[in-house]
Amino acid sequence: MTSIFILSLLIIILSFIVIATFLVVFFGFNMIYVNLKTLVPWAKAPMHGLEDILVHLNLPVGSLVYDLGCGDGRFLFLAEHHGLKALGYELAFYPYLKAMVNKFLKDSKVKIENKDFFKQDLSQADAIFIFLTAAVMKKISEKLKQDLKQGVIIVSYGFEIPSWEIIKTLDTKPSKTYIY
Repeated sequence: MTSIFILSLLIIILSFIVIATFLVVFFGFNMIYVNLKTLVPWAKAPMHGLEDILVHLNLPVGSLVYDLGCGDGRFLFLAEHHGLKALGYELAFYPYLKAMVNKFLKDSKVKIENKDFFKQDLSQADAIFIFLTAAVMKKISEKLKQDLKQGVIIVSYGFEIPSWEIIKTLDTKPSKTYIY
């Protein structure tokens, strides 16, 4: 009976190791693929900076904000806490999954989609938040000019949008935030 118990325990441990290895490899390859495809690694903006941004924006309750490359959804959940409707797009599977778990745990109504925002219609947004990289800002600029209605507020954490006129700069340490 002891040998059956030990054998069962070894099978459980090996199964766990195989599953864990698969998940690490799957998420790792997905993150590498998405990073190479988009030129944007997953990085988290600090919560205190996001809070400052939302306070400065002072959007009317019920305004619709989009987060392009929403990661774990932190900006979306904070926006919802401020009475805003929020929609985020995240292409990498691990941050998307993390955002969906957070959504469930917070019993949130934010919408999070595992889609490429470049292929989505952004015309309904009242404000758009982006935390991407300098390498994609020209492409972002073209997408926003094509899709957005007049008067949409664009917030870019960390990187300027080339040739756009900055309305306000916030010192959201460790990076600056640019409002257009």
